[in-house]
Amino acid sequence: MASYWTVCGVCNFRKVNTASVVWCSECDEGLCGECIGHHGASKSTRNHATISITEYQKLPPNVLSITQTCQKHTEQYQTFCKKHDCPCCRRCVIETHNECKDLKAIDDIVHDIKSSNAFLEVEHILAEMLENVRKICEDRTENLKWLQDQRVKIAHDINQTRKKINDHLDKIQDKIIKELYANEENESKKIKQLMSEIEQIGEDIADLQVKQNNIRQHASELQSFLALKYIEIEVSDKAECIQSVLKNEDMKIKALSFEVNKEVQNICRIQNFGFVSVQSKSCKVVIDINKNKEAQLIVPILISKSIDDIKLSNKMLIDLQSAGCVRHVSAILPNGKMMFCDYNNGNLIGLKSNGTHEFEIQLDTLAIDLAYFERENSIAVTSGNGSNAIHIIDPISRTIKRTIQSSEYPFGIAMNKNVLVYCKSGKGIMEVQLNGASEKALLCFSMPPYSYVACAW
Repeated sequence: MASYWTVCGVCNFRKVNTASVVWCSECDEGLCGECIGHHGASKSTRNHATISITEYQKLPPNVLSITQTCQKHTEQYQTFCKKHDCPCCRRCVIETHNECKDLKAIDDIVHDIKSSNAFLEVEHILAEMLENVRKICEDRTENLKWLQDQRVKIAHDINQTRKKINDHLDKIQDKIIKELYANEENESKKIKQLMSEIEQIGEDIADLQVKQNNIRQHASELQSFLALKYIEIEVSDKAECIQSVLKNEDMKIKALSFEVNKEVQNICRIQNFGFVSVQSKSCKVVIDINKNKEAQLIVPILISKSIDDIKLSNKMLIDLQSAGCVRHVSAILPNGKMMFCDYNNGNLIGLKSNGTHEFEIQLDTLAIDLAYFERENSIAVTSGNGSNAIHIIDPISRTIKRTIQSSEYPFGIAMNKNVLVYCKSGKGIMEVQLNGASEKALLCFSMPPYSYVACAW
């Protein structure tokens, strides 16, 4: 047996444990230094080729485990059955392969196998495959570098976008601040001018008080009478001035106010600068494929099974009796969890990988169909005739991340690489970006309600 190659087979048969020095493939056993002399002298074995144990142990373990004798009958292999693709001993042929027509002497099969076209072809194919692996690794290394370069560039673009926004906001801030100061200065100037007029009127009134007091002290009765008429006229004039000031527009209380532009308010609602997506392009690696059929002579042919031969079996029974009406299941998450649409109750049902209930996500409309996209770890849910909305759900936080509005009722939905494909009632099959932008029609026709769609990548 090949598994005993470290021990001399002859000595071991005599219950003596001696290390082997060489290996005889034809005898399928190792030989020590003493036994190799007898082996080379014996008429039946003198022409056997041997190899040193040091060299023999360089063979792969699966080759070392190969035996050249029949495991069942402990006899040397003599023939090879091409029908069953296996070596046979004399008794195997009698018992199992008696009806096989394509039996070949094993010596003829293995003769000059190492220099055969099939052996050389396999060597060539292995060299080509190794070169193909090198090309693929080189291409993936280049793709890694390209991803890093793009990440640096996109990060720079994001920073530049932020800088442009900051610069623009700084400019409009400076402008509104200047306008604020200008309004304050203008209104303050008007108030100060009005105050100057009032102060002048006050000075004139105070002057009249001084004049009247002097008249009381020093003027005669006639002078006082005549002067009083003059003072009354001036008092009346000053009263009119005061009334005029009170009616002046500048006497209204002025206050500065600020109203934020609605477009500026919308900036606070923006969740991101844009969307980072992963785009896929065809691989540019061209590998060498050797189509020489000679190598297939020693490779067993696998016959593809017909679909008629496929047998289905029930692996799991899921109880969804609490659900109102399950319309569709199309989301099995990478962690094995399953998502169902509960149409009547308008929610999503989340199950563990073993089929037990885990959570529900309540929606504000009906739930018709769903599709999972791994890049965002999100689920797109259509609402059918409940509304024109396609909700993007986060299965972790179990909340609605955003909503894509459709002009008609959306029904069946599927994920096609990085875009959503869905059935629009009365319109056909549509394609829309994950952010809701760039909707286009893939197929236009009068799409009936409750239609479903599937994508083959």
